Amino acid sequence: MSRIYSRTEIVTVVRHLTEDRLDRFIAAEALEPTHADGFDEVERARITLLCELSDDFDVPDQALAMVMSLVDQLHGTRGSLLRLARALAEEPQEVRDRIGGRLR
Repeated sequence: MSRIYSRTEIVTVVRHLTEDRLDRFIAAEALEPTHADGFDEVERARITLLCELSDDFDVPDQALAMVMSLVDQLHGTRGSLLRLARALAEEPQEVRDRIGGRLR
């Protein structure tokens, strides 16, 4: 079972996060909590990334939703490529060689 962090706990465990900043991330639609009672580990990681994007790269709040959408798309594409690679690995060597030749 995934750990759920309350608002108070998430502010405590994520460096540079404040209640105000958490509210700004939610208002900017860069973060959409999926639990009524708090935040899970995935959301904790997303909040950490949002803080880093804001602090280290000066990404404005209004751009964070777009950046997170791109991160989500990239993550989805990575999963698709991994599934494709597994499927190709199960094909006969002749098929893999032919596809590899087409990709060069």
